Amino acid sequence: MTDTERLQQMIDELRRMREGCEPKSNQNPRYLRYSNAISAMRWIIDDHAEEQANRR
Repeated sequence: MTDTERLQQMIDELRRMREGCEPKSNQNPRYLRYSNAISAMRWIIDDHAEEQANRR
């Protein structure tokens, strides 16, 4: 399993966990933290993809 695949699995799990938050709004601090973590992981995936593209 690649780093990108592992990160995607983590993102999927965080999204499932975030769905348990009420209210589903950025006004909810925990919901917002999950959202921020997901965004950060997406940026890491993008960084990995860019690094791979530069190696070719």
